[in-house]
Amino acid sequence: MSNILRQANALKEAKDTFGVYDEFGWYISPHQWTSVLTDSGTAVAGGVGGVLTLTNSDGTVADNDEAYVGTTVAMFRPAVNKPLYAEALLQFSEANTSAANVAFGLASSVAADLIADNGAGMRASGTVIAIYKVDGETVWRFVTRNGSDVTISVSDRTAGGAAYQQLGIEVVDVLGSYATVVPTVDGQSLRDATSGLPIKHQLLLTSIAAASLFVGGKNGSTTLETSLWDYAGCWQTR
Repeated sequence: MSNILRQANALKEAKDTFGVYDEFGWYISPHQWTSVLTDSGTAVAGGVGGVLTLTNSDGTVADNDEAYVGTTVAMFRPAVNKPLYAEALLQFSEANTSAANVAFGLASSVAADLIADNGAGMRASGTVIAIYKVDGETVWRFVTRNGSDVTISVSDRTAGGAAYQQLGIEVVDVLGSYATVVPTVDGQSLRDATSGLPIKHQLLLTSIAAASLFVGGKNGSTTLETSLWDYAGCWQTR
């Protein structure tokens, strides 16, 4: 195959999808990402391979201090014939046992209290599609929300630890006004803690708001919690 044909094929593939992928070799806000730092915490890029360190508080640490970064533009909207896949590589070790809140996914309006206070989970409005952990628990949860239409699952998979975990969210199989949404950790489907079955949500698409890709964390006590994000990305069919 000639170079021209290879370049044409690469361009065609690029034209068929859109998205964002960041290794966090550098970080500035606002730019591609915008920070939400409620207590002057920090979002700092650096290290071998590029890692974004989210620190939830400044020197005065308080319960419910939080830090997020989200794409400045709400680029993504689940829709018919427009499959979507989001992924991030995360590591966090809890400074206080079971006290960290951590989340990754898609949300309309990435703002304070996207992760609700006091272990209450994710915000109860707008678009939220997220893998997350709440203080008081040690496992991953998964939520899909379109306004008041919401599904929440508790998995049997331990969240955090010394090793990095790959978090994935796939929106597929649109049928009528609903899409199937599947969460994965390290390439394996999250399983429901009660039934043991793979978690699959049906997400209502009617009037769903456009969303930004985000990563974030929140203190669940007066001990400072941090999270390390090696990369984050999301791709969708045009």
